[in-house]
Amino acid sequence: MVEDEVVDSLMRIGLSDKESRAYVTILRNGATTIRVVSEEADISKSYAYDIVGKLEERDLIEIDDHVQPTQLRAIPPAEGIDNLVSQLQTVESQLEDLFDSESYEQQKFSIIKSRRTILAQLNKLIDAAESELVLALPASVLHRVEDSLREARSRGVFCMLLVTEYDGTSSIDGATASIIQTWSAPAPVTLTVDRGDGIIASADAILNSNSDEYAIYHAEEHIVSSLFDSFIANYWPMGEQVHVGSKSQLPATFTSFRHAVFDATLHLMDGSVVTAEMDIRPTQSNAAFETTTGTIVAVKQSLVRPFSNDFPTQESFVVETPDDTFTVGGSKAFLEDFEARRVVFRSVSDTEQE
Repeated sequence: MVEDEVVDSLMRIGLSDKESRAYVTILRNGATTIRVVSEEADISKSYAYDIVGKLEERDLIEIDDHVQPTQLRAIPPAEGIDNLVSQLQTVESQLEDLFDSESYEQQKFSIIKSRRTILAQLNKLIDAAESELVLALPASVLHRVEDSLREARSRGVFCMLLVTEYDGTSSIDGATASIIQTWSAPAPVTLTVDRGDGIIASADAILNSNSDEYAIYHAEEHIVSSLFDSFIANYWPMGEQVHVGSKSQLPATFTSFRHAVFDATLHLMDGSVVTAEMDIRPTQSNAAFETTTGTIVAVKQSLVRPFSNDFPTQESFVVETPDDTFTVGGSKAFLEDFEARRVVFRSVSDTEQE
């Protein structure tokens, strides 16, 4: 019975039934022969040769064919198991290279019920933000996420905040977002974080503790992108701009293209000349990203007023180099000439010193 359990355990870590029984036979006999393995493991002699070869490849046994008959010796079990673990770790590394973790993460979807749980999930996602977040929330519940918003801003996260159902009687802390707009009308509660996570809910879901409404959480990139597109096209233009944060001190590095667009807009409004070093490639291509440097001469955007975009979701630079003028958009841009992955802004004086 114990031997059968050992065989079952070995099969669970990748050995076949016959390999497991042959290995157990060799362990039990110490130094043994093909004939003994064939008889005790109940396999043909010709098949036994194949199996012991596989056990040797797994570093579980040693084969001494310098003597007659050929001797088979088990490597000490602790060492043999270490060898198996090492092989599994190698396979794990290879599988991780093949595994589409981004696609796996994007398949997350859940329905969030109860006001308390929705607010908790909003705070959780805001706390996890690394580069950017966009939030539309009724004024009466803003205090429930203010601490998380302040902490996100202190981490350098670019935050867009639309405070809805705002009656003008309460003050809004400018430290909670990079750009704040207010709107007296109701709107869906919307949160997108790092373009990878999003929540959408009716306002009643978090205003009324007895509401039957619920929130939907998505982590599928194209759905989260659609949430932002709806927000920026339908609700953000309706707001009144009440706060705009400060432009970054240069040099500044951006992994969020939207943040870079915001910052470039403030610098251009201030009359500053900004040089951009960017990792770019032609849009709608799989070409390698290449680093190029140019001067930002214009921005198309609907983040900061006055807007300069030609269509609701447009966010792009017009970049000038000694040889060319071209447009740059963010990840998966399709109308611009290039898409950018990383952007570094430098002042002209910094560039000249280099």
